[in-house]
Amino acid sequence: MYLERPLKDFVKDTASRTPTPGGGSVAALVGALGGCLLSMVGNFTLGKEEFKLVEEEVRAILKKLDFFISDFCRLMQEDISAYGSFSRASSLPKKTPEEKKKRSIALQEALKRAAEVPLKMCEECVELLKIASCLFEIGNPRLISDVGVGAILAEACLESAALNVEINLSYIKDKVFVEEKRKLLRGFLEEGGKLADEVVKKVKEKIG
Repeated sequence: MYLERPLKDFVKDTASRTPTPGGGSVAALVGALGGCLLSMVGNFTLGKEEFKLVEEEVRAILKKLDFFISDFCRLMQEDISAYGSFSRASSLPKKTPEEKKKRSIALQEALKRAAEVPLKMCEECVELLKIASCLFEIGNPRLISDVGVGAILAEACLESAALNVEINLSYIKDKVFVEEKRKLLRGFLEEGGKLADEVVKKVKEKIG
């Protein structure tokens, strides 16, 4: 579990000639960091008289962010586990027709799992971007740049995770599954991209 090890281990292993951590895990970490920045904005909004009217709303937002940050960390490890399942399936014997069939089924199941993990990241990124939009309006304006960075990181996670969804879907033979997941993905990308553009534009305008 990378969460229980120094950050330098994750950085070193990502740069090394090992398959994990890879793009999916890095995307999840970026999503978690985006959530952390938004949480910081919320925490610097609480306890100040000028934001007393929105304090209850901010507390509710912080609870949501706690969940998303924790879940992105879980997905970071889940992505590594999903690759492990695929790697084990790839190593199954394939000498006989029966072995080939068993291996093919295992590979397809592993690929579906590998696609589901980053797709969940995409879904949660959209929620982070909704929160960023809200915090722009009610959060401490002295941390407005952190709202913008949080939104940029959430969008980066969204786009990065989407690539990982697509690469796995490209090898899946179940056309119904593929179309269903691509439809969801298109929705997340469209909604998330629009939210991110709006938040970053507003942040830049307010700073400028």
